[in-house]
Amino acid sequence: MKILGYTESYNDESKFSDTNNGYYLVSIKWSVLNDEYITFIRKSAIAYCYNLDWAGPKSKFELEQYVKKEETIIVHHSLIQPFLIKCCVEKKDCFMLPNTDEVRKVIGFKNTDLQLVI
Repeated sequence: MKILGYTESYNDESKFSDTNNGYYLVSIKWSVLNDEYITFIRKSAIAYCYNLDWAGPKSKFELEQYVKKEETIIVHHSLIQPFLIKCCVEKKDCFMLPNTDEVRKVIGFKNTDLQLVI
């Protein structure tokens, strides 16, 4: 999925003052090695997304019921915050996590966990 619009690195702590103690559920199964962004599981756990706001934050307790071994990882906001990118999609700001080697290492992915889509 290509995101049209602008992107920039985003480290403004004030935007995340309410989310600093929150967690997100990352999908190993649906994060693809050559996608631009890491795939999150939405708050309701019924779909997938790149947009951090759609993914949470939630408490660790709330997310533990959705964890599937080998398919998901719970990550704390403070772990991913330095890497977040502010994007403008359809005239709305959103925040996404770039799919880079450094980010994958920080959140606990192994490149062998992820599939490559051609």
